[in-house]
Amino acid sequence: MKILLTLLAAGLVSTAAFALSSADVTGTWDLEMRWSGDVRSTGTCTFRQEGQKLMGTCGGAARFPIEGEVRDDSVSWQFDVEQDGAKGRMEFAGDLDVQGTTIEGVCSIVGGQDGSFTMKKQS
Repeated sequence: MKILLTLLAAGLVSTAAFALSSADVTGTWDLEMRWSGDVRSTGTCTFRQEGQKLMGTCGGAARFPIEGEVRDDSVSWQFDVEQDGAKGRMEFAGDLDVQGTTIEGVCSIVGGQDGSFTMKKQS
């Protein structure tokens, strides 16, 4: 009985540790956003992950610092943009696929449009 309880406890600890670990999305990702009216825009995001904290940059010709988090296979981040004198905030929330190469989800310009996005990790 004592051996069974020890094995059960060890199993619970390893399961809990596995459940707390998050996917690692560190790397460079190609981003495609889809907006209403079949409008598409693209960019690149470079992520650096430390635990659940996500840092890096996103953008096209101009790069903007991001902050976000990774929990299990869910990834969310936001950044402030400035273009032609207009300022805004963009927010993203998506899920990483099993292979760790694609993130799909929703994006928004706060106070503006909502859209969807797909990201592919560069090799």
